[in-house]
Amino acid sequence: MGKRHVFLTGFMGAGKSRVGRYLAQRLNFPFLDTDKKIEEKTSKSVKTIFETDGESIFRRIEKEIVETICRDPLPHVVSLGGGALNDRPTFRLVRQSGVVVYLKSAPQSILQRVRHTDKRPLLNVKSKKDRDAALLERITELLAQREPIYSQADIVVDRDNLEAEEVAELVLRKINQFWNQHYATD
Repeated sequence: MGKRHVFLTGFMGAGKSRVGRYLAQRLNFPFLDTDKKIEEKTSKSVKTIFETDGESIFRRIEKEIVETICRDPLPHVVSLGGGALNDRPTFRLVRQSGVVVYLKSAPQSILQRVRHTDKRPLLNVKSKKDRDAALLERITELLAQREPIYSQADIVVDRDNLEAEEVAELVLRKINQFWNQHYATD
């Protein structure tokens, strides 16, 4: 089996980190969360970076971290930030370095997972009166922008109505099928 990186992509709140931890354990690969790596590198929260330095600085740091991971010959399970693959060169590098798995989730399901947190700077909505409606509108808008990139993943898994462990097991089966089809001679 071709042991390569496994990159989990998808919208914020899709469960990339939780699924990634289970998947890494099952594959016996180290787990990395790019948002956590960014926070370690900068000693700032993702939210603080967005607020003080801006999204472009965050994306530059994110790209550097993803590039470093891709060069590592040791395979990892990697939880990517929801917008990490919007940069075409980064997407190409990630695809060359491993298998890309899209954890797909409907806007309403995402809303249920992120509605009670303020740690997601791109979901910072001003409306206090009908916050859920404003959040759902923002989620739907961002998801529509990102879906064309996400849909180019090697593997797509519908994450809705499944627990993280179930998603990880489904992803594991699909990854094994993918590796057997594409790397049987490795």
